[in-house]
Amino acid sequence: MLRPPQKRGNVATKILDIMEMALKVICVCLLSVIVACLSYAVVMRYVFHQPPAWSMELSRFLFLWMVIFGAILVTREQSHIQITFLVNFLPPKVRLIWLNVLRMLMIGFCWVMIQQGLAIYPLVSEALSPTLRISMGWFYLTIPVCGLFMGIYIAEAIIVSILEFRKTDSLEEKLAC
Repeated sequence: MLRPPQKRGNVATKILDIMEMALKVICVCLLSVIVACLSYAVVMRYVFHQPPAWSMELSRFLFLWMVIFGAILVTREQSHIQITFLVNFLPPKVRLIWLNVLRMLMIGFCWVMIQQGLAIYPLVSEALSPTLRISMGWFYLTIPVCGLFMGIYIAEAIIVSILEFRKTDSLEEKLAC
């Protein structure tokens, strides 16, 4: 799971690879803390009969961030569940256009997530969580963070698909001559 970033082209790609690796490390750390926290809670509840009130809230908070970072990683890998059998029947140029139109719509949705997440943040940031007494803004901050990172990785997918198509298209033209 934690493989080093692949050696690919330019500086922007290398930065995105480093961000991906950092997100993977963060997900592993979050999962480790969640497991430790819940294990502690189970032992305290069933052995000592004194369950900690904060463990479930902290686990929920960390789980939310882990899921968001995982969704961002899956976006980069382009491994969200897809139904592609109809798209695969399209000619390559039409398929490229179709997929990139869908990706542009996804970027539009990411922009809505960023806008609305930032709009709601000031409203919820004043409220405190019941047990940990931390700002609820940290929970809602996942919305714009997810939109931003997903938008960046979707934009990368658009650029890579166009560059790869141009490369294969020009290669086919050269071979045809």
